[in-house]
Amino acid sequence: MLDLNIPFIRCIFLAMAALIMLPACGEVITPQPTVVTPSTIANAPTPAPAASTPTLFPTATAPLLPLAATATPTITPTPVTHVVQEGETLLSIAYEYGVSLQALQAVNGIENPLLLQIGQELVIPIGEETTETTPGLLLPTPTPLPFSVQAVAFYETPVGGLECLGEITNTTALTLTNVLVRVTLHDGTGAALISGDAFAAADLIPSGSRSPFRILFTAPPATWASPQVTIIRGEAAGAIAAAYVPITVTEVEGHPADSQFQVSGIVRNDSAEQTAGDVNVIVTTYDAQGRVTGFRQGTVESEGPLAPGATAPFTLLLTYHGDAPTDFNVIAQSRIPAE
Repeated sequence: MLDLNIPFIRCIFLAMAALIMLPACGEVITPQPTVVTPSTIANAPTPAPAASTPTLFPTATAPLLPLAATATPTITPTPVTHVVQEGETLLSIAYEYGVSLQALQAVNGIENPLLLQIGQELVIPIGEETTETTPGLLLPTPTPLPFSVQAVAFYETPVGGLECLGEITNTTALTLTNVLVRVTLHDGTGAALISGDAFAAADLIPSGSRSPFRILFTAPPATWASPQVTIIRGEAAGAIAAAYVPITVTEVEGHPADSQFQVSGIVRNDSAEQTAGDVNVIVTTYDAQGRVTGFRQGTVESEGPLAPGATAPFTLLLTYHGDAPTDFNVIAQSRIPAE
């Protein structure tokens, strides 16, 4: 038996106890992000975690996680700004943020767009309601549509990075594509320190559906105090959606597998005529507060393209943050294979 009265033995014992208490994954960061979006965003509160279910069975079309009515944050009027870099033009900046050239000129009082200066700070008019065709362009300048961002959480990584996970929910009546969000970290005075952009994991987000996103800051500033999430762009898919085959996910099960989470199911090509190419499956996990704790996408293994009405099984393992997930969501997409 160890004598804990001996100082050396007691130190070793306390050190081992501290190691045992360390979490397996990154620690969740509590500051709630400010969301800049054309629509009101509901944000989940933080009730006591519920006990996880060993095996989870989501519905084929997983419902949105319920959000408490008490958490409707006020959207701050913090403007989105851009510092002009070498080689950029006013037109390229307008296209990057999904705003019209005329609106960008008007809000910044620019009479001649050719007289931009490197280092000049521009205010980006996020949230326009109309899309105008810019003379000389082949296509209209895209304008962000009124969809929402929810379930955002920040996690420390084992190597000192900061991972932001969240979810885009399509609250419009249209199928969305090219959905881009930006996360900016601010210090205690509100000054922007660093930002990162990410597209939604899903190429298409049908009406009422959702898609996760991830932004990793490998070297986050030590002085960051609050995050801001900005919707940069999102376009109606229109004819692009015709290049995709309807895929249904059935017989879905999910359960913890050691330190990971395993999800299995069957994908089915619901088209009556079109063959499906590679089927991409995206799995998102959530904690008891409805926050995204992890996601992964993978390609279903099948012997060639999936014929109309054909099925194929899949199994996906993913790593998550914090406790075992209390819910998860699965989506699957596939394009018509090129001839």
